[in-house]
Amino acid sequence: MNNLTGTLPLVVEKLKKYRSLYEQNEQAVRDQIVNPILKTLGWNPENPEEVQPDSSTEEGIPDYTLIKDGKKILFIEAKRLSVDIEQREIIRQLARYCFSEGTKYGILTNGGVWILMRSFEEGTPLSERIVWKVDLEDEELTSVIRRLTTISKTNIENIELLVKKIQILDEIWQSLLEEPEEMIKGLIPVVRSIIVQGYPGYQFEDTEIEDLLKERLKEIILGISEEIPYETSIEPISGKDSLRKMKLKGEVFEFRYYYEILVNTANWLIKNGKLKPSDCPVGIGRGKRYLINKEPKHKYGDGFRAPAQLANGLWIERHYSAISCINYAKRLLEKFGISQDILIIE
Repeated sequence: MNNLTGTLPLVVEKLKKYRSLYEQNEQAVRDQIVNPILKTLGWNPENPEEVQPDSSTEEGIPDYTLIKDGKKILFIEAKRLSVDIEQREIIRQLARYCFSEGTKYGILTNGGVWILMRSFEEGTPLSERIVWKVDLEDEELTSVIRRLTTISKTNIENIELLVKKIQILDEIWQSLLEEPEEMIKGLIPVVRSIIVQGYPGYQFEDTEIEDLLKERLKEIILGISEEIPYETSIEPISGKDSLRKMKLKGEVFEFRYYYEILVNTANWLIKNGKLKPSDCPVGIGRGKRYLINKEPKHKYGDGFRAPAQLANGLWIERHYSAISCINYAKRLLEKFGISQDILIIE
């Protein structure tokens, strides 16, 4: 298998340089983007015993059928770069191919974005069957490689294990985002040890180290530097700035509680025809918790801790840290194809 570290930057360069071609020409995406990645993953598109293009199934004709040891093991549906591959009909199309042939997983791609999805999971809607999603142009190379290698020819038979490991790491990171205090507590002894070894003549209080870590973690997690406390979002903002403002594409909202950032963002999406009951449940990461649902309950029936009803009757969970509310609001915008940069907090 060739080196993804070398192949992916070349692919990204082509996506940027010939974007207009790939936005209009699906065959170019398949030949010049998908095929090189498959080769790097150990699949030979020129060998019909490994890769069959446009091979019929009972439910239609997938763009690629990957075969190992004579068995169909993965279907890939490729689209033009301009196509939103998270449309329900596109996901449903791939699910039909997989289900009819008894394959557990399938891949959707428009060249730039790659999605791995399960063909079936009892009690789970199509949108919840997305296992991972990766954007070749926007995400770190290591993150892209970690996900794409789950479908390499070498790893495909261990895909369940590899997928689970990715999910575990994602859920751990998400829990750290929700409770950044745990990261801070864990890092204080590390920083103190570095000080003792490298700067023995200086003394620092734990509060000095804690303040530094809070500032830096905020910049990493949110990409902002203004003072956001690590308090629960359902507690009112304290101090002289007890009333703050947020902007969404020019619209201004005042808020006194940090959860209002999340609620205002969700209602703004509803107002602009984005967030609908058919989009529910809207999950957090890949765990069992939901952010928005038709009823104030999570995946396995436990209730929202601080539910609020949105403008169209849907329910949203509010019991997060102030930082998590901002983070989730940004992720919610991006889920519906809107840049997080339109959210400005003053």
